[in-house]
Amino acid sequence: MRKTSDISDEKNWPANQVPLSEPSIPLVEEFINILNDAPDERPLQFFLAANPVILRALLAPSRCFWCFDRPKFGNQYIPDFIICCQDSTGFNWTLIELESPVKTALNARGRMSSGLTEAIGQIHDWRIWLRRNIAYAHTELGFNEISAECPCVIVIGRRAQLNPKLISKYRELSSRDLTIMTYDRLVDSARRMAK
Repeated sequence: MRKTSDISDEKNWPANQVPLSEPSIPLVEEFINILNDAPDERPLQFFLAANPVILRALLAPSRCFWCFDRPKFGNQYIPDFIICCQDSTGFNWTLIELESPVKTALNARGRMSSGLTEAIGQIHDWRIWLRRNIAYAHTELGFNEISAECPCVIVIGRRAQLNPKLISKYRELSSRDLTIMTYDRLVDSARRMAK
């Protein structure tokens, strides 16, 4: 996939357009196998960059879907993915941060883990950058209609790591514009779409 630095507007997005097909069951199973062996997020980033149809599970159904692998916001900030779909309301953007599948969102005391705290800090940095550079993001990066308030997703840890006593606290981590999820939830969403 091309980086966003090569993109001036949506008519140049075809290199980042993902076919509107569902992930196959074998592809989801391959993702699970990589996930089960992954010591950190790097193999998952690589796999999802090559198979972005899995990330489509994070968006509402739409007529078009684009995935941008590690685009740059200026010289400092690099989201793992930016995904976009288009429907009757226009372009709908989602920023994605992948964390390690072996990290947890909450520590044993029920507080946000250092990995989650760092990921949330990165999202705040992206939002600040977008607020300060929104015209640049639209015209130079070609992210038409993106805003600093677009939804963000942090994928961290596995479902089996969640302490059942802390589920209520875990659910409180997500808000209107920020979703915290495990890799297993992403797998479940992709499985539901799979053919």
